[in-house]
Amino acid sequence: MRGVRLGAVALAGIVWGSGDLQAQLADKWDLSKLPHYVKSNAELSGPIRMTGASMAGLVPAWQKAFQAMYPDVTFVNDLPSSDVAMAGMIAGSADIAPCGREPSLVEILGFNEKYGHDVLPVIVGTGAWDAARGSSWSPVVFVSQDNPLTKLTMKQLDGIFGAARTGGYEENSYLWSTSHARGPEQDIRTWGQLGLTGEWADKPIHTYGYADTGMRHFFELSVFGGGDKWNPNYREYTETGTKMVPEGSKVGSHDMLVELSHDQYGIAWSGIGHARSVPGLRALMLSPGDGTPYFEPTAKNFQTHDYPLSRNVFMYLNRTPGMPVEPRVKEFLRFVLSQEGQDILIHTGVHLPLTLATLEAQRKKLD
Repeated sequence: MRGVRLGAVALAGIVWGSGDLQAQLADKWDLSKLPHYVKSNAELSGPIRMTGASMAGLVPAWQKAFQAMYPDVTFVNDLPSSDVAMAGMIAGSADIAPCGREPSLVEILGFNEKYGHDVLPVIVGTGAWDAARGSSWSPVVFVSQDNPLTKLTMKQLDGIFGAARTGGYEENSYLWSTSHARGPEQDIRTWGQLGLTGEWADKPIHTYGYADTGMRHFFELSVFGGGDKWNPNYREYTETGTKMVPEGSKVGSHDMLVELSHDQYGIAWSGIGHARSVPGLRALMLSPGDGTPYFEPTAKNFQTHDYPLSRNVFMYLNRTPGMPVEPRVKEFLRFVLSQEGQDILIHTGVHLPLTLATLEAQRKKLD
């Protein structure tokens, strides 16, 4: 099977660089199996405090639609970014914390140490597919088009980017787990270990990726089982277009991908929207298991999470176990987790809708 070459082919019927990509995708999603929202007979009123991310305008759009049905409910917003979401939860200043990433260890510990229980994550959407920056984009693995590799398993991805470790902290947990421990014998450091022959066999693999951010934490959770031991030759970059890139430096993700396009022995993880402007790259297919099957990084495979580096976006709640969710908060989330709420998602911002199975699992968390 061939890899996906950027700028040369269409994926899922969408042509690279063809304008309003999200508008094209919106008409392709079938939400008919998702449950319709049925308005509550309860008299709902009062404020819902929200601290975190606007999710590229998605959260205000959901709020506007909800207020049209419940005019006595108001929203008190502090929505600069995902990086303040858990702070609002810990401080007790938010009823809902919209967030495009998983919480870090210190956030998990801080919340648990204050309240004596864990924060409740409610998945409200799938991460972005083709976002140019921000918006919880899902990672894709790239090589130079001169590299013959077309596919990898997740275990091989760990062997390439990771290192020997005794364990890690799994998602939304402060307990050290040894379930993903591994030794140095599983390291993959040459292209020959991936089956390439001839001149490739003994050539070292050069690894590229992102510095410490929410997307790197997601990669560690997904690939290393929550560990943080990386290949010693891992070269770190920050996201181009953000305030994390010093002016005049060459440490942005665009610089990384340009360098990768000229490094036939390199491999990197980045976003499709980032790589779209850099010619000479190939996106690799990934297998979540032993290699059967492999999945291309298409919008549909991200939405179904068949492509194993697919992300989620969340709304966090402080719910004491055994206690009900506050009625107006529960009703707002029921709306978000409905056919009507997910239709707003696909026509607003850059995120992908939930599958029926994921949506139903999240609704059960509110009972």
